[in-house]
Amino acid sequence: MGAVYETVVLFGVVVFFGYGFSALLQFRGEPGAMRWGFQAFLFLVVGAYFAWFWSEGRRTLPMKTVSLLLVGPGNARVTLARAWARYALAWVMIVLPLAGAWYLTGWFALLLPIPFLWSLFDRERRALYDVLAGTRLVVHEPSPPKAAPPRQGS
Repeated sequence: MGAVYETVVLFGVVVFFGYGFSALLQFRGEPGAMRWGFQAFLFLVVGAYFAWFWSEGRRTLPMKTVSLLLVGPGNARVTLARAWARYALAWVMIVLPLAGAWYLTGWFALLLPIPFLWSLFDRERRALYDVLAGTRLVVHEPSPPKAAPPRQGS
């Protein structure tokens, strides 16, 4: 459920920044260097979104909704560098099997679920990219709201 919600939020982020890129540079989707630049730009925008919200105890709106927090070793706050590493590792673990399937043989697509299946065998239920990045998702129960101070008589 959280992944679907995250996709809806990301759709807005990608449309907003994609439109800005296209409007400023008059990019209309033609093949060539500009398309590669557009894809790299969106990769960095999505990476900045995740790295920012995963680091220093911040959470995306969907993570807040499902009460998740990304932590580093010893439940420490995740640094910006570690958040970028997690993002890059997750992409590598998706892109490499897809590239192998596209350019070599379709059998490489069978490697796609491995990072997620890893969590079935990990003691802390971490995906493979979390293991390599030194991060993990934990349930973060919201603290109860503070009671308002009593009002003084009028």
